[in-house]
Amino acid sequence: MAVSLGRREGPLESIKRSHETFDPLRDPAMRPTPFQAYLRIQIGCDKFCTYCIVPMTRGPEQGRPPDQILAEARVLADQGCKEITLIGQTVNSYKFTSGGRTTRLADLLYALHEINGLRRLKFVTNYPKDMTDDLLQSVRDLPKCSPYLHVPAQSGSNEVLARMKRGYTVEDYREMYGRIRAYIPDAAVTSDFIVGFCGETADDFQKTYALVAECRFKNSFIFKYSERPGTKGAELYPDDVPFEVKNRRNNELLELQNRISEQDSQRFLGARLEVLVEGPSDRAKKRGEEQCDIVQLTGRTPCDRIVVFDGNPRLIGEIIPVVIYDVSPHTLFGAVVTQEVGQTLLSVV
Repeated sequence: MAVSLGRREGPLESIKRSHETFDPLRDPAMRPTPFQAYLRIQIGCDKFCTYCIVPMTRGPEQGRPPDQILAEARVLADQGCKEITLIGQTVNSYKFTSGGRTTRLADLLYALHEINGLRRLKFVTNYPKDMTDDLLQSVRDLPKCSPYLHVPAQSGSNEVLARMKRGYTVEDYREMYGRIRAYIPDAAVTSDFIVGFCGETADDFQKTYALVAECRFKNSFIFKYSERPGTKGAELYPDDVPFEVKNRRNNELLELQNRISEQDSQRFLGARLEVLVEGPSDRAKKRGEEQCDIVQLTGRTPCDRIVVFDGNPRLIGEIIPVVIYDVSPHTLFGAVVTQEVGQTLLSVV
């Protein structure tokens, strides 16, 4: 069995090779659905955030050769896969150099866009400082690229970001967010936040709260900080924010985000959306209704919004038009469009 080398246990190339393993090509039955797949394009990380152990356990950041990525994507398409999500620790920093030529994520998206059968391309997770203009232009210009960007901010306080060693300021994040809105005004942007990181004051938290209120993310994944052995954070800083305080801040931020998400969802009332049907909803599964002629189904829009609606199971795996008649913070409720009516329906992603 091969043993991965530590970050200082040999030449860089030897360390990289010791970590060089990419996820195997999954059989359709092992994927989220037979028509959706994750495709790893990058392993490792060179960002060294103080709360994270990944750079130590998964080695240096390295991009997978583009010819391997394209070959796997073609196999997936031949198997009936319609949506591919490219994954990496900081996926938008993807880079592969060979023969004097460097391929970046934008180049990869243009190449993947040409594969017959693929209908949607997504990529997660993004690093704020690597959100380049050419990447945003490719998302804007390529019809198969979903206008969905997950870009963790982690905190709205420069002091906390510095202790986290995130490598950017709140001002940098705002500048990047402004460019997203300039290139792709209707993009769905989601984020991650850690509350209660070492030394986080009430003022630090209020800055995070203000950033969420300002950016109005589609959704935010909010975590209470917990010390991880082996990280620089555990070595350098005491975990000094009481659990009750972390819990309160978590709940306050979550309540704000839920309120924003519900308000944002209102604009989809009456909209006609293109939905990739993933399968029966959780409610239908609990009731054992999967084999009924009409069942509650669930699917996702290009912007990764969840939609539930009633339909025939034969729709599973298809991309169909659905009109939205009700909303909640994180779910849209709709009806399948079976025929055009006398009025034009609003189309929103």
